[in-house]
Amino acid sequence: MDRLDCISTFVSVVEHGNFSSAARALDISRDLVAKRVCYLENDLKTTLLNRTTRQMNLTTCGEKFYQHCKVILSEFEWATYEISYNQQYPEGELKLNTPMSFSNIFLQNIISDFIGKYPNIKIDLFMTDQLLDMNQHKFDLTIRLDGSAPSLANSKILNTYQRYLYATPEYFQKEGFPTTLDELKDHKFLVYYQDNRHKKLIFQKDQKEVSFNCFPVMTCNNGELLLDMCLKDHGIVFLPEFIAEPYFKEGKLQKCLEDYTSQPLYLYITWPNRKILSKKVKLFVEFLAKHIASIA
Repeated sequence: MDRLDCISTFVSVVEHGNFSSAARALDISRDLVAKRVCYLENDLKTTLLNRTTRQMNLTTCGEKFYQHCKVILSEFEWATYEISYNQQYPEGELKLNTPMSFSNIFLQNIISDFIGKYPNIKIDLFMTDQLLDMNQHKFDLTIRLDGSAPSLANSKILNTYQRYLYATPEYFQKEGFPTTLDELKDHKFLVYYQDNRHKKLIFQKDQKEVSFNCFPVMTCNNGELLLDMCLKDHGIVFLPEFIAEPYFKEGKLQKCLEDYTSQPLYLYITWPNRKILSKKVKLFVEFLAKHIASIA
């Protein structure tokens, strides 16, 4: 039997003076009222009401319990109101964990627009390319770029990106334009990394997987810095299109070996494994998905 229902029924009995009046006020049967009060007395192992054929009075324990029950119901009513209000008018802190380059390129405008639309939601943004534990750091949402699609139900894929080999026209003019993987071996590489210096690049060509072992002249865990080094003619960089494509369209970069396709990068958002998401989390997920789709 639900304890809160029993408490509410007990308070109604006290305030209406008898079981019958309480039953009418609650729109339940008199027998159910009696069962709920009896459940409380058995659970507490004490008598709450002295009942006779003519009147009903609270015991000393019943009086104390009644005062506590009033507080409990008042707090529950206030908590219900607060949650309901927050679902209609979301507010509070939204703690985000996002990758560096993506955040610098896209997220500034998105968060600016979101704050403008929902001024009572405070954004706490932590940018890093390291995969951090959501529960340990108490993130509400994590945005990630990964070569594997998320398998968790508490995730949503926002977009996919290809990676290409880019360099400046000046670099290719000086070092030569590679047309095969063998020719690529003679070139300088700028490679994104997180855990090691030696990189194996995986490509697809003619429905077959081929790999290329490169020994970069520079490795870094920040795509924008690698792009800057590439623009200064220091080598070929392997980057996702959302970082380098604007410079390619302006003619500042060229692609090589375009017939070799890379494994796609999945941009996805994930949240703690909860059955019910708060309104502010739902709003940001929907807002981000809409904006990413508009710039895809």
